[in-house]
Amino acid sequence: MMISIPENYIHKYASTFWSHASLPEPVRGVHANKPGVYGRLSVMQGAVSYQVFSAADGLKPESETCTKAGAFLVITPEQWQRIEPLTEDTYFMIDFFADPEVKLQGFGLNKVLNVERGIA
Repeated sequence: MMISIPENYIHKYASTFWSHASLPEPVRGVHANKPGVYGRLSVMQGAVSYQVFSAADGLKPESETCTKAGAFLVITPEQWQRIEPLTEDTYFMIDFFADPEVKLQGFGLNKVLNVERGIA
C-alpha cells in the first residue's frame, strides 16, 4: 500500500542534508513523528534503512524498507521508527508536513519528532 501525505498538508520543516557521519543521534535511535506530522525521506546518494517498531522500547523492528538514491519514502505520524544509512556515502534529508491549522511546538527536530522513548 502506497502511503501519501494528505493534499491539504503544508511543508512545516526541512532537515539539513545528512550523511552517515552527520546523522543526529535522535534520528539514529527509535523515535516517532509527532501527531499529525508526516515525513518525506528523500535519498540523494547511497541507501537508507527505514525500520518500523511496534513500540518505543521495541528491540527488534517489525519491518524494514531499503530506500535507494533517487527514491523517497513517506513516514506516517506517531510510527516508532529508526533510520540508518547503509553506505558510507549515503546523503539524504527529510521534509515534514502537517495540517495548516496545526501549530507545532519546539525548535528544530524537537518541533516535528518525539524522541523520548516510551511516550506516544
